[in-house]
Amino acid sequence: MPIRPPNTRLGRREPDLLLLQQAPATIADFTRTLDQRLANEERPAERMRMLREATNQITRTANDAIQAYHRARASVNAELAMEEGDRVHAERMGVQLELARKDVLAALETTRHRYPSE
Repeated sequence: MPIRPPNTRLGRREPDLLLLQQAPATIADFTRTLDQRLANEERPAERMRMLREATNQITRTANDAIQAYHRARASVNAELAMEEGDRVHAERMGVQLELARKDVLAALETTRHRYPSE
């Protein structure tokens, strides 16, 4: 996707789209790191601490992605509502937002099954 000029509504939301697109890889990195650390730790209290720490990092990443999605989605919607808006870029960004959102949700679902809370 071409970078939009930063002085446009959609251009200012480009970092939000990038953050959203990178969130699944970040979540996967947290889970890989957790798995490596858990493999070397036998103490239950320390394992629980590691799990809690990783869960907090994943939650922060997901919350940041959610906020970025909402900001970018609002800009896309505003651009589409404008009579003179850049419909092509807005529609393209909207598609990319939805794909990235689905990827984040899939990463969270995978993590949820890997480390169930029950």
